[in-house]
Amino acid sequence: MDGNLNILETKVLEAVGLIKDLRAENQQLATRNSEMETQVTEMEARLGGLEDDNTRLNHELDEARQDAGSVEVYEQKRKEIEDKVGGLLEKLEALG
Repeated sequence: MDGNLNILETKVLEAVGLIKDLRAENQQLATRNSEMETQVTEMEARLGGLEDDNTRLNHELDEARQDAGSVEVYEQKRKEIEDKVGGLLEKLEALG
């Protein structure tokens, strides 16, 4: 009978030790989970900022493309005027 009680006591002590270990591990996991949730929140905020930056940069790129198109049109007109002025200067020289 004493042998059975000793075995039971040993098993109960092992179970108590295992429960303590599991509680400690659970606390560590809860802490780690909280840290990870904080990181996720920070990363989501950072992502939002990056998305805003991306939107702004795309808008600036669109504006730059439009400006480049305008510059091309003005350059074309400048060349036309230059050709006309050059032609008029040649005519003027021919007359003079």
